[in-house]
Amino acid sequence: MHRSFGRRLLIVAAAAIAVGSAFAAPANAALISVKMFLPDVLVGAGASADIHPIVVGGSHYPISSRMDYELSGDLEGVRLAAPEDNGLECTSDGPRKLTCAATPTQPGDPFGYAEQHAVIAADPSALGGTGKLTMSLSAGSIHPVSLTVDVSVVDGVDLTAGGSSTISVKPGATFDAPLQVHNNTDKVVHGAAVTVDAAYAFTAGKQFSNCLYLDGQSNSCVFDQDLEPGATYEVTLPFRPRPDTYAPGKVVGDFEWLTTDDYQNLIKFLKDNGLDGPGTPGTGPKLELKRTGTVGSLARQTDTNPADNTQSLTVNVTGKQGADLAAVGATASGAAGTTVTLPIGVRNNGPATLELPAGNAIGVHITFPAGTEVVAEPDVAVTPGGCYQQTGTPHVTYVCYTGEFAPFVAKTTITLKFQVKITKVIANAEGSVEVDDSFNFSKDINPANNVAKIVLNPATGGGTGGEGGGEGLPITGPQTALIGGAGTGLVAVGLVGFVLARRRRTRFEA
Repeated sequence: MHRSFGRRLLIVAAAAIAVGSAFAAPANAALISVKMFLPDVLVGAGASADIHPIVVGGSHYPISSRMDYELSGDLEGVRLAAPEDNGLECTSDGPRKLTCAATPTQPGDPFGYAEQHAVIAADPSALGGTGKLTMSLSAGSIHPVSLTVDVSVVDGVDLTAGGSSTISVKPGATFDAPLQVHNNTDKVVHGAAVTVDAAYAFTAGKQFSNCLYLDGQSNSCVFDQDLEPGATYEVTLPFRPRPDTYAPGKVVGDFEWLTTDDYQNLIKFLKDNGLDGPGTPGTGPKLELKRTGTVGSLARQTDTNPADNTQSLTVNVTGKQGADLAAVGATASGAAGTTVTLPIGVRNNGPATLELPAGNAIGVHITFPAGTEVVAEPDVAVTPGGCYQQTGTPHVTYVCYTGEFAPFVAKTTITLKFQVKITKVIANAEGSVEVDDSFNFSKDINPANNVAKIVLNPATGGGTGGEGGGEGLPITGPQTALIGGAGTGLVAVGLVGFVLARRRRTRFEA
C-alpha cells in the first residue's frame, strides 16, 4: 500500500468514524469499538510491499496493541516479515503468520493507536499467486477487530516522479504544474495515473476528459499509454489560485504517480467501503503524456518503490490578503432543569480563506456561565481535533480544536452546538467564547473580536441567538461536508482530492 495514501485514508476514515461514535472517550470508559481499513494488496514478484492497516474510532488516549497477520490461499513463495527499525516487537510462526506488538502512541495523538506495520515479500516464482491476508487487532481498551483483504502477486515495475519546483503568482493568476514520470525499469509499464493532493487554493485552470474533478479541483488523471523502458514522459496541469487565497503565503501541491493497477485498486477500495469516487470526468479534450526521451506482457503491475513517486509544486502567493477570525457567542433562557442548545463557535470574516499546516487547528476556549452543566458536546465531525473539558477552574470550561480536515473558507462559520443544562437560574449569567489562534495563525487582522459572550437568562429576556461573531450563524461552505449520518460511509470532506484530505502545507507570512 502506498505510504502517502495510507495517511490520507487514515484521516478520511477517522472523520467517518467520528460522525457515528464518541471519538474521545475517558480512559476508564467501557470497551471502544474501532474499525480497520486496508486496500487489497498488490505485491510485486521478487519484491515486497509495506502493509499499513488503518485503525480508527478509538480515543485520544495512548494504548498498547497487538496485531496478528496471517496469509492463506495460493501464495507459495510469499511470506510475512517484520518491518525494520519500526519500534515494533514482532514474532513469526512460519512464513504465513506474524504477530506484532506496538507501544502506545504519544499523548494527544488524534487517533489514539500506535501504528501497526508489516511487510509482505514475494519470490519471483510467486508471480500470479493469489490469496488472502487476515489481520486481527486486540488491545486492552477496544473490542477485538479483524479484517481480510485479497493479496495478488503481480508484475513489479518502478515509476519515478520528476523534480519539485517553486513559482510565484498573484491571487487569481494562472500557472502550470509541469509534471514528469520516468519508467525506471526494463519493461513496459502499461498505463499510469497521477493523483493531485493540493491545497484548497489550487483550482483547475482547464478540464480534461481523462481527469477527475470535484468542487473545481483536479483530483486525478489516468493515462492509457504504454511507458517504454527507460523513457521519461511529461504533462502539464493548468491551475489558478482562488481569489480568496491567503497572501503572502505558500501553498503546496503534491503529485503522486501510480501504475494503472495501483490506482484502480484504490478506486476499488473506495467502492468496497461505500465511498464516492474522486469526482467526475472533465468536459475538455483528452490529456496525453508526451515522451521526452529515453512490449511486454499485459500482466497486472504494481510499483515496488513508491517512495520516489511524488513531486511537489510550491506556489508563493504574492500580495497581501489576510483573515479575520471572530468568536461567536450565544444567548438563551430557561428554567432550572431546562436543557438549552448554545450555537457558539468561530467565524472567518475573510477576506482570505484560511488553510492550516498539517496537524494544526484553531482552538476555541469556552467558559460556560455559572449554574450550568454540559450534557452533550458538539458533533466530533465538526471538531475533528476534539473537545476537552478543562479541570481546576471555578466554571465549566472546554477547549475545542477545529482540525485540518477542511479549509476555513472566508465568510463561513464553524458552529459548536453544546447542550447545556441550567442547574440554577442566575440572571445575566455570563460566560465567554475565545478564539485562540496563537497555535498556528498569529496574523489575525482584527483580534478585537476574538472574544464573545455567552449569556443565560438575560434580564431583558430573549431566546437563543448569537453575539460577537454573529446571530446564531450556521455552518456553511465546505465545513458542511463534515456533517452526515454514519451510514453514508466515509464523509465527503475526505473525498476532496481522491480521498486525499488535503495536507495543506500552507505557511502564512506577514
